[in-house]
Amino acid sequence: MRITAPKVFLLLVIVMLCLSACTPTSGIFAGGNWQSGGLPHQHIHTLAVDFNNPQNIFAGSSQGKVFASIDGGQHWAERNTGLPATISINTLSFDARGKKLYAATDAGLFVSSDAALHWIPVGKTTADKSYSYTALAFDLKAPQTIFAGTASHGTLVSQDGGNTWSSINTGLPPAITINALALDVVTGQLWAATALGIFRSDNRGGTWETFNTGLAPSVVVNSVQPDTNVLGGTKGLIFAGTNHGFYLSQDYGAHWRTSMEPLIGTSVHVVYVDFHKPTTVFVGTDIGALRSDDSGQNWGGIGPGMPKDQPVFSLAWGTSDYSQLFAAADDVYLFPGTSGGLSLNRLIELVIVALFFYLLYRLARRRRRAPKRGRAVEQAKEGEERTEKDGVV
Repeated sequence: MRITAPKVFLLLVIVMLCLSACTPTSGIFAGGNWQSGGLPHQHIHTLAVDFNNPQNIFAGSSQGKVFASIDGGQHWAERNTGLPATISINTLSFDARGKKLYAATDAGLFVSSDAALHWIPVGKTTADKSYSYTALAFDLKAPQTIFAGTASHGTLVSQDGGNTWSSINTGLPPAITINALALDVVTGQLWAATALGIFRSDNRGGTWETFNTGLAPSVVVNSVQPDTNVLGGTKGLIFAGTNHGFYLSQDYGAHWRTSMEPLIGTSVHVVYVDFHKPTTVFVGTDIGALRSDDSGQNWGGIGPGMPKDQPVFSLAWGTSDYSQLFAAADDVYLFPGTSGGLSLNRLIELVIVALFFYLLYRLARRRRRAPKRGRAVEQAKEGEERTEKDGVV
């Protein structure tokens, strides 16, 4: 079969497409793209991954809907049975054993024991049903203990799996809004991100103290995260996301400072430490999801594919080998996408590479033809000389 230049070009394009279809986190096309999970315009605010089966991903929206995926975010089903209509799902979180999924909502606290197929209100509380629940934290050393934050009634604790609750607000300002809770699995310190800064309890909510030294005045703290909550994390290192950017403390919150790139121009909604590597930190901000590989000092984008300036409110690793990062925005986005990252930008890259190889091919053919043409000229001259000689004879 005669191999022509168009055929070679087509072959190169096919090879490049095959390469792009390989895992997008390796090879010459490493990096990958964000991929839509297929829930557009749902205003997703919270994500939860079943750590007993990380293929199961759950998403809650500000429009009162819970969605579940049992195939790593490829397909989603709405699961709201038992939840009040038109409420905001503020937080989804599994208990310490991963058996129950809790939903903190504007209309109370709910729990599901069957992967969100059915929801029931959590047992008696000191709060009335109008309480808006905003945050949850679970004690791995005491699986029956649950901490809950509210929008205007501080913090609550249950020591019997949610059947009964009591207020734990000593040291907290009245009617304070709790935006997030985090329990340090190493020290047992309970952290609260609030509309009035950062508070810490060293006795699991018995008493609270403020830890705001170094934070911007009137700062609203959206997220607080101890680095030791992942294996190999640094003791004393705490991260905070605020409406004035990113902060960190290296002395258990006694002093806070901005990083080299503090992200002051944007609001940081969530801080998420990568349990694969504790020096890698992700944040969800008003301008999308960002990544730092040096414990929050410098920041960069994660990959293309997410709409520009898309606010991200929650982040979580999922799928069977925890190889994909999920982001909650106006959709659920997956990184790297399972499509292999073949976006318009990636297609342009492939065409450029194919054209480069095609030009090399054309240049090589010209070089091979040049000696042949030279030899043909020499042979023609030799023939003419022989003809002339024969004519003379």
